[in-house]
Amino acid sequence: MLNPELSLQNLLNPELSQTITTLARQDGQTMLEWVEKILWEAIQVRRQTTDNSTFSRRLKTLERLQQQQDTYLAEVGSQRPTVDTVAILDQLREERDAELLANCHTPSRH
Repeated sequence: MLNPELSLQNLLNPELSQTITTLARQDGQTMLEWVEKILWEAIQVRRQTTDNSTFSRRLKTLERLQQQQDTYLAEVGSQRPTVDTVAILDQLREERDAELLANCHTPSRH
């Protein structure tokens, strides 16, 4: 049976292998445990960096769209439309309520 520690040591250059072995011992771990811990930490950092990068790209895209919209509105001489979403939702609710009440009073044909 192959010893994973020896296999790892053989794959690395001697200076790196010795440094990792020393650091692992200082942490009370085997070389393999220490390398696995470091690799998992690196993977987490990479994932966070990727997530942050994706968020930053999306935010920059939204900012560019906002600038384009502002430029367009300035060219045509108008302002952003103001929308009263509460009034629209209230109107939609009233229409739906009226529709439901109308259907409620209509006899069903079964």
